[in-house]
Amino acid sequence: MRQSIAALAASLVAAGVLTPDSAAAQRRWVKPYYQQEYDTRGPVRGYEGFLFPDYYCSYKRYPKRVCTTDGRGRERCRVVGWRLEQTCQ
Repeated sequence: MRQSIAALAASLVAAGVLTPDSAAAQRRWVKPYYQQEYDTRGPVRGYEGFLFPDYYCSYKRYPKRVCTTDGRGRERCRVVGWRLEQTCQ
């Protein structure tokens, strides 16, 4: 996961530096929206903070639950995994 964040940062730097002319360099660049999802066995943390000025990354963790109903009609749920959603904008 850290490699993908580093690759994103490198591509953004390359896109900003390798503009063909000075007029394109003076235009405001459009911030790309980045989203990646990871399935894990346990709760993990993603990257939270600024990669560049005005480009913030955040993450959310969602539990994956499996629910069953017993003979008495009671529902029992348990967490079987986690989904990490990393977004940058």
